[in-house]
Amino acid sequence: MSQYKLIIFDFDGTLAITHRAIVYCFTKTFESFNIDPPAAETIQGTIGINLANSFKILHPAIEESAIPQWVETYRSFYRTEGEKQLDLFPGTKQVLQLASKSGLNLGVFSNKHVSFVNLFLENLKIHSFFDLIVGDDGQIIQKPNPSVFHSIIKPLFPDLENSQVLMVGDSAVDLLFAKNAGIDVCWAAYGYGDRAECLALKPTLAIDNISELAAMIQN
Repeated sequence: MSQYKLIIFDFDGTLAITHRAIVYCFTKTFESFNIDPPAAETIQGTIGINLANSFKILHPAIEESAIPQWVETYRSFYRTEGEKQLDLFPGTKQVLQLASKSGLNLGVFSNKHVSFVNLFLENLKIHSFFDLIVGDDGQIIQKPNPSVFHSIIKPLFPDLENSQVLMVGDSAVDLLFAKNAGIDVCWAAYGYGDRAECLALKPTLAIDNISELAAMIQN
């Protein structure tokens, strides 16, 4: 049986293939404000960063006061068009089924808005596997700050030692969150994170396919 009793997953680039939707919605948002959008690769490099900071990176000249309107425009496109472009990584549902049957607790912690996370998990038919779903609600401090671990996750699972908790994520933000919280982290190398940056953070484990988690769950 796995040494881990709780596995916390990131969403974008870890459970779900979301880059097409994200690039599309950023592009449409820029176009709606009559500004040339950045290249798709540049947009993809911001996946995992919250929307406000992503817009600051992608459009350095943006006025602070304009950011909420840009964020809401993006979310409007995501609600109506983006979610149609989402899919699970192959093997995701099977790994979640195995983990659940093995008695592990499962959670999701994303910097994406929590309403979207819940909606997409429902639409992808994996919502029921999770005991905990945390996303941006305007109140939490986002990854890589570890406060969610200490204020939400630990109180829900008070009997677990840090050594029994594993974060699975594809970006440096996920790896730093785990390190800041004092828990192990599995880098999802198949996702959207920068390889050199993530390797430099020395993750506990690394996988090239989510199906590789099955062996760890069973050991």
